[in-house]
Amino acid sequence: MIRIETHRLIIRDNRPSDLEGLFELTSDPVAMRFMKAGTVVQRAAAKKNLRMAIRESRSKNRRKYYFAIIDKAGGAYIGAIGYEVEEWTADGAVAELGYFIKPAYWKQGIVTEAGEAVLAYAFTEGSVAKMTAGCLAENSASERIMQKLGMTKEAHFRLHQWHEGQWKDRLAYGLRREDWKAPGYTRS
Repeated sequence: MIRIETHRLIIRDNRPSDLEGLFELTSDPVAMRFMKAGTVVQRAAAKKNLRMAIRESRSKNRRKYYFAIIDKAGGAYIGAIGYEVEEWTADGAVAELGYFIKPAYWKQGIVTEAGEAVLAYAFTEGSVAKMTAGCLAENSASERIMQKLGMTKEAHFRLHQWHEGQWKDRLAYGLRREDWKAPGYTRS
């Protein structure tokens, strides 16, 4: 089981006891507004997603690293972060980072703190050579997190994703392991 600790957080593989926290998060339309999967309205769907994450964490050929974000101070499930391997190259994996937390924890630097820890794990222990991430252009909070993590904007796709009944622009960011390890690497 993967467990990463930061100053304020425990980032770990999911457990069956995370169901209520996960359902509370994924059923919140504010928290889920920009997520491609959309709001989960039935506890059974959240349970299915949780079982998949737990099963994947036990896989010998793991491709999905979905973690719970736990508040160290109170032990509460406050969000989720992780990455999924999209392809393997001779240099290592190319993976996509994703994250979301309960609105009560927004604007506190929690996702940035968790993201830094997950990037460190992915690049040092997870055989990841490049991490990508993306968001709708109007989701400036998510874009700012990618920037704070030291990721570089690689593309702006015009009218690329159907969302809320209309086509919207999508942004793509990336960070290579070599750039993350470079002496001049800085986070905003």
